[in-house]
Amino acid sequence: MPTKTPKAASLKAYLLAAAAVVAVSAPLPTMAAGYLLKEQSASGQGTSFAGVTANAAGDASAMFFNPAAMGALKSNEAVGVLSGIFPTSEGSNARATRATRLGGGPITGNTNPGDIGMDAPIPAGYAVFAVSPDVRVGLAITAPWGLATDYPENWVGRYHGIHSSLRTININPTVSYEIMPQLTLGAGLQFQYAKARLSQGIDFGSILAAQGAAVRPGSIDGVGEVKGDDWGFGFTAGMLYEPVKGTRFGVSYRSSVSHELDGDGKFEGVPAVPALRASFAATTAKAKVTTPDIISFGAYHELNSQWAVMADAQWTNWSRFKELRIRYGNPLRADSLTEEHWDDSWFFALGAAYKWNEKLTLRAGVAYDQTPVTDQHRTPRIPDEDRYWVSLGFGYQLTDSIRTDVGYTHIFADKAKVDLRDNLTGADAFRGNLQADYKAHVDIIAVQTKITF
Repeated sequence: MPTKTPKAASLKAYLLAAAAVVAVSAPLPTMAAGYLLKEQSASGQGTSFAGVTANAAGDASAMFFNPAAMGALKSNEAVGVLSGIFPTSEGSNARATRATRLGGGPITGNTNPGDIGMDAPIPAGYAVFAVSPDVRVGLAITAPWGLATDYPENWVGRYHGIHSSLRTININPTVSYEIMPQLTLGAGLQFQYAKARLSQGIDFGSILAAQGAAVRPGSIDGVGEVKGDDWGFGFTAGMLYEPVKGTRFGVSYRSSVSHELDGDGKFEGVPAVPALRASFAATTAKAKVTTPDIISFGAYHELNSQWAVMADAQWTNWSRFKELRIRYGNPLRADSLTEEHWDDSWFFALGAAYKWNEKLTLRAGVAYDQTPVTDQHRTPRIPDEDRYWVSLGFGYQLTDSIRTDVGYTHIFADKAKVDLRDNLTGADAFRGNLQADYKAHVDIIAVQTKITF
């Protein structure tokens, strides 16, 4: 077996982590329900992430889902993952009208905005070292949360949203301790960076008309944009239990992380009206974003020397996301509010693996991904619906110390509808009534390399 010095192995691990930090600056689509990005492991991708909480694949990428999963590793490891995300989210048949008190006339513009999704790479890097037979330390650098949707600036729903993006980097040092041969506990810290950008159209014509000016609604359009970023902190914890060799159970908890995004807001196309120029002047802006906490349960069982089955269930506390409120430093500018009122959701996955020979393992899995978005409050920024996963994958041992894994998933999504109402008094005041239809599907391919030493 080839040998490697600890120094060389450590360098490879840190290079993998550094690559993840650099690549995560790419736009991120939203692939799982809400804006969670599960795509952190190619070996897990092949089973629709069934069994990842119990480290079904037996590699370091499972530490993202359960820090105690490091207890199943037999050696030091460095793992690099790159997932290619190819979403299609077609918006069509959009209809928009102004509030009844403004005459209820149609809002003109593009009624078929087309594909609002954005292709993107999602990288992840992991390193695990044994400091004693019972203790392992690890480092994961991932992008666990993200979204990106983009509409033409002239679409009829522009007052509800044009561009939306959220990007994150999560640095997660972890430690695991095998308190007895069957039981390992793990915990870690989250150091999370978040960056967001939102834009939408502004119907200055309607605002002036509501104030009594002789201006036709829709005759003067502008655009508002806010940007902000922040660091937040949280933790992870988990347990891995192996009552008999080849059977493992895992449970884990990923805490919420609170962000106070701090940045600026700017407005274009503001009419030369002193009151509007003062209210829509460039200003600082803040927004609170709290990622939900997650509880995961996983199981893995080897039926014989070739076949293994696995399952996972994940509960996500999306009900934390009640509203998206942007607060401006300009005292003349009222808060921008979008009501969300999301529900908690579940993700269920079943999978199987077949060991073809000592080098090749084949995988397959299916999953149901429940949306947290309610019909009443679905917005064009995240027109989410229930999703169904079908996955295939394989792992191949290239050398004694290098293994590659590949996973592919196709996600089917239920058709979604947006139906928002504007009565000039609620969160959608001056945005107009909006109805739109959405059809979506996603293709994901992930490649992973594991180096053991």
